[in-house]
Order: sequence, then C-alpha cells, then structure tokens
Amino acid sequence: MTDSQGLLQHVFNGLTAFAQQHLAEHRQRQERLAALHDAIEQAVDASEPRIRLVGNYAEKLVDAVETALNYSGQVLQQLPPAVLLDAHAWSQDPQVNAFFATVDDLRTLLSEDPAIRTFFVDPGHTECFALMLMVKRETETFGSVLRGDVLVRDVRCIQVSFSQQRLFFPAVSEARLREELKQRMLVFLATRALERINELRTRRSALEEQRRQLQAQLRAFRGHVQGLQPLLSTDDADERRVVALEQRLLQTEEDLVAARNPLNTLDDYLEQIRQVLGQPERYLQVHPLALRLTRLGIKLSPDSPEPGETLALIEFDSMGEQRIGALVRFEKGELPSVMTTASL
Repeated sequence: MTDSQGLLQHVFNGLTAFAQQHLAEHRQRQERLAALHDAIEQAVDASEPRIRLVGNYAEKLVDAVETALNYSGQVLQQLPPAVLLDAHAWSQDPQVNAFFATVDDLRTLLSEDPAIRTFFVDPGHTECFALMLMVKRETETFGSVLRGDVLVRDVRCIQVSFSQQRLFFPAVSEARLREELKQRMLVFLATRALERINELRTRRSALEEQRRQLQAQLRAFRGHVQGLQPLLSTDDADERRVVALEQRLLQTEEDLVAARNPLNTLDDYLEQIRQVLGQPERYLQVHPLALRLTRLGIKLSPDSPEPGETLALIEFDSMGEQRIGALVRFEKGELPSVMTTASL
C-alpha cells in the first residue's frame, strides 16, 4: 500500500468512526425522547401548550425535563417510609402523637377527606398510602425544665404544634405513591413556569397601559400649550410638567422593550419553561428537619437531659411557603363511616 493509499484509508476510517459516533448519539437521543415523551407532553400541557408549534420542541425540552425528574427522584429519596396512622400509633409513636393533638383529630382527618372516602369506595382498596402536608408552628410559652437534678418552673420554652393537615394523592402502595409524586412534582414545576410567564405578561400589559396614559397626558398638555393656556398662566409649570411626562414616557418605553424581550416569540415561551424545569431547586426546596420534643410538644435542644423523642421530618419550601411533609398509610377500618356507606 502506497503512502497516498494509507492516507486515504486513514481519512476514510476517521470519517466512518465519526459517522458511527454521530449515529449512536442520534439513536441515544431518540431513545431518551421516547422514554421521556409522556413527561415532556405533561410538562407542556401544564405550562404553555402553544409551544408545540415550535419545531423540535420536545428535543429542546428533553434535557430540562430530565433534570426536573432527576431532582424529583432525589427529593423522594429523602422522604422516610410511610408512617402508620391509627389509634394505636397515636398512643405509641411519638411522631404521630406530635402530628395530632388528639386521636379524634387523626380520625377526623381520615374520615372527612373526600378523596380518601372516594378511594375506599372501591372494595379492593383496604389500605391507603398518601402524602400528608401540614403547617408547623412554634409558640413561646412557659413551663418546667430539668436542669441537672433540679426541676425549674416558669422557664421560657418553645411549644411546637402541627395544624392544617391535608392528605394528597391516595394510592394503593407506597411505590405507586412515590411514582405519582414524581410526576406531580414535574407538573408543579411546569405550573411555576406558567406563573412566571403570566407574571411577565402582566408586567408587559401594565407597562403598555402606563405608556398609553402618559401619551394621552402629553397630548393634553401640548394642546394646552398650543391653545390659550399660556395666556392664563404666569409660570412655566405646564412646561415642566411636559418635560417630566416625556422623561417618564421614555423610561416606560425602555422598560416595555425589556419586558417584551422574554416573550417575543413562542421560542421565548419555551425558553422560560426550559429555565424553570432546568433549575428545579430554585422553585422547590426540600430540607431534612430534626426536632427533639417532649410528649407535650416542648422543643428540646439535642443535648437536653429532658426525656424526649427526635422526629425526623421533611420541610418543603416553595416560593416562600413552607410545609412539613410525610408519607402516611392507614387501613380502611380506621374509617367506619366509609365502610357503612360502601355497604349500602
């Protein structure tokens, strides 16, 4: 083989390897698109369906959707196994006891939730798994604490209580519940993208209205200047007002250009959605929360000699709103009214 033939063979081999690599990458991306197809369409439905008019919208969203799903999976890994809710657990499990002031409060939550009642109408559903969200409150109070061997009274303490308990997404198993939550988190993030788009639209509309009002005021004052107003005025107040209005109008027009840029085209809408899904930690944060409490809900320091239990909780934080979350499970027998209704 001559040197020229060897060079040609080397070039040919290089081109072949490049083509094979490109084909493999294309195939891999198509497989990702197929695997994430339902999730992408779910995110589009929850945000801005019109972006389907954008060419290759699914390919442009696939990385962001995958990022959002991976983040949701990491969040779910932090959730402990489902906690059993029943009368016995309320008396024996410190966590359940902390969640509900009385066992009647627990039973009221289970029996009066419409989604749970509907879930148990199916005779095949004997146990329910759900996400419970609630609000944690810390209130200053006075109580007795043990310092060494001495019981000290009227000491300032922090009372921890939970309220506004609500159950979400009833499922037949914990695995089904976790999968449902993963999809729900994606929809939640897509909805945040829609809210962001609506905020941009609202700001743009407000600036457009402000510009119209300023233009109308300027026309009115300029009309005065061209009419008899100068004969009736002894100073240049109107002229100064015109200058001030012109400056405000100029600033408003600059702000309006900036407000229009993020939503000029459907590609811009898609980019807003991609940014939110690609940065899920900015819109939904999850923090492990350890609380050491007495049986009466008094908050203890980790090294306190007072008898207490440490609760391992999860706190959800989204756009300044916090909720305590826990996976829970309970049996149909805890809802006697549902059984009676079903038997009828």
